[in-house]
Amino acid sequence: MLYVSYDEAVRAMERGLLRYLPEKEARRFAEIFAGNSLDGVLSHGMNRYPRYLSDMEKGLCDPRVTRAERVSGFGALEVWDAHFGVGPLIADQMAGRAVELAGAHGVACVSLRNNSHWLRAGRYALAIADGGMVGICLTNTCMNLAAWGTLEPSTGNNPIAMGIPRSKGSLVMDMAVSQYAYGKLELMAQQGKMLDTPCGYDCEGRETCDPAQIIKSGRMMPMAMWKGSALSIMTDLIASSLSLGRTSRMIGATAAGEKGMSQVFIAVHPASVVDMQAVEAQMEETIAFLHSLPPHDGHSVRVPGENLAQIRARGLEQGIPVAEETWSQILSAGA
Repeated sequence: MLYVSYDEAVRAMERGLLRYLPEKEARRFAEIFAGNSLDGVLSHGMNRYPRYLSDMEKGLCDPRVTRAERVSGFGALEVWDAHFGVGPLIADQMAGRAVELAGAHGVACVSLRNNSHWLRAGRYALAIADGGMVGICLTNTCMNLAAWGTLEPSTGNNPIAMGIPRSKGSLVMDMAVSQYAYGKLELMAQQGKMLDTPCGYDCEGRETCDPAQIIKSGRMMPMAMWKGSALSIMTDLIASSLSLGRTSRMIGATAAGEKGMSQVFIAVHPASVVDMQAVEAQMEETIAFLHSLPPHDGHSVRVPGENLAQIRARGLEQGIPVAEETWSQILSAGA
C-alpha cells in the first residue's frame, strides 16, 4: 500500500481523464475519486478509477454527457434523465437540485434514470446534509445479490445513504444491503484478505469467506437474510418507479457491466418547520448518551460519520492509501 498526497492524486487522475473530458469536468471528477478515498471510502474512490476509464472505453458510460436533462416535474417532484453520462458529476447535479427544490418547498424528491455508477452513495447524502437538509439517497445496481430463497443473482446490493446536518460536522450513513459492498469485496480480494464471516456463495453454491470467489460467482448474500433481500427489492422498485428507469433485472448481470442505474435524491428542510437549535441539542444529547455506554468486545458505540473530519485531516497529513497496482494504473492512464 502506498500513500500519496491528495493534490498529487488529483493531478495524476486528471491527466488520464483529460482523454475523455474537458479540463473543468476532468478536474472535478478527479477530485471526486480522491475525495472519496480521503474520506476513508477506499472501495469507492481511487480504487474505482481504472474501471471507470474502462467503462468509458466500453461505452457503459458516455463521457460526452456530464449533465442530466429534466424530463418532467410537479411541485417538489422531478424526473431527470442522465443519458448514460458521467455518473458522479450528474449525481452531484441532482443532489444540488434536491437542496434547491427543498429550499422552496420544504421537501423535494429528485429521481434520475439511465445514470452510470455514481461511486459512493454517501457523497450525495452528505452534500445534501452540508446544505442544511436531511438527505436520503438510493440507487439500484446490476444483479449482484442472491435474493433470499434462491442462489441465483437476482437483485442488486442497492446502496442507501442518509445524511443529517450538524454544526460539528454532518453525520452520514452509507450502506449497501449486502453484508459487504461490492467495492469492499474487490478491495479485499485485491489485498488477498478473507472475510470474517461467509457473505456470499461460490460458483457451486457453497457459502464462502473468499471475496474473490464471491466476485467470480456474482452471488453476494443479503444482509440480515430475508430482511436485506426485501430491502433490496423495494429499493430497486422505488428507484425505478419514481424515475421510470431500469430495474436491476433490466440492468442485468455483473458480467455485462453496470449501465443505466435508477437513483433517487430526497432532501428535507427541517429548519422550515422546527427549531434547529432544539433539534441540535436533542441530537447531541443522544450522541453523548451513546458515547457514554460501556464498550463491548473492544468496540464502543460510534455515530455514523462522526469521525469524518479526523479521517480527512489524517489523509491530508499522511497521504491517501492506494494499492500499488492501482496507482501504477493511474499513472499509466495519464502518461
